[in-house]
Amino acid sequence: MSPNRVPPGIHRVAFASMVMAGALLACSLAGAQPTAEIIVEPTVRAESPSLPPTTAPELPTAPPEPTAVAPSLFRDDFNGVLDPGWSWWKSDAPGWSLSHMDGWLRLNLSTGSFFSASPPENLLVRTAPPGDFDMTTFLRFSPHNNFELAGLVVVFDDHSALQFGRGFCSTEAAAPSCIGDGLYFDDIQNGTPVGGNFATQALLGLDYMLQVQRQGNTYLASLSTDGTSWTAVGSHSIDTAPVLVGLIAAQATVANPYADFDYFQMQAGS
Repeated sequence: MSPNRVPPGIHRVAFASMVMAGALLACSLAGAQPTAEIIVEPTVRAESPSLPPTTAPELPTAPPEPTAVAPSLFRDDFNGVLDPGWSWWKSDAPGWSLSHMDGWLRLNLSTGSFFSASPPENLLVRTAPPGDFDMTTFLRFSPHNNFELAGLVVVFDDHSALQFGRGFCSTEAAAPSCIGDGLYFDDIQNGTPVGGNFATQALLGLDYMLQVQRQGNTYLASLSTDGTSWTAVGSHSIDTAPVLVGLIAAQATVANPYADFDYFQMQAGS
């Protein structure tokens, strides 16, 4: 038999196999269900419907009137430099610093006193304004030695002044004008005290806001611990016009006491 000739039996077997495969395929297609359509999720979703815009409030046709405040003549918060309007009383180089605490002035207490022939040197002063005024400071000072005092001062001449501050006074005999650590409002004329000093007990650990108000010839001293509630301490009447106002730290009997001031403010009197 020729190698390229296929026997007749082989043809019949192959043809039968093809017929059978075709029948099976037809049956399979006839009984199959249609394939479901595959939906591909989009990579970018449609945005949600936007919310309706919020109605903007109507703006006033004119700005509101500013709140009226008392006119401030002067204020120094002691932020790194002294205002050029200050000057030193009786000394060109007193002990002071603005670097111990940010926003605070530290004054060393001098040994002088308006009660003596040697007035205090460590006063920071400026020209007193004409007419009525309110001056205020915030003082941090804990006196421990006799006669120390720091606070506000109104100067009339070399030996006459009003001084209101925290100080210390101790005597062997009990006296209403000498109560230890307290707030004292002195009127000193020609080196001599006039009237009482309105000694008011100070509380250990508390700092005080001090205020002196001039109303004509009357000067009223008040104190506060929160800047809202003020307590009147006392008043003095003086016919002479003031020359200088400012801060005092004086009457030291030992070395190195000091007082700290957070600010000084002067306003026109109400």
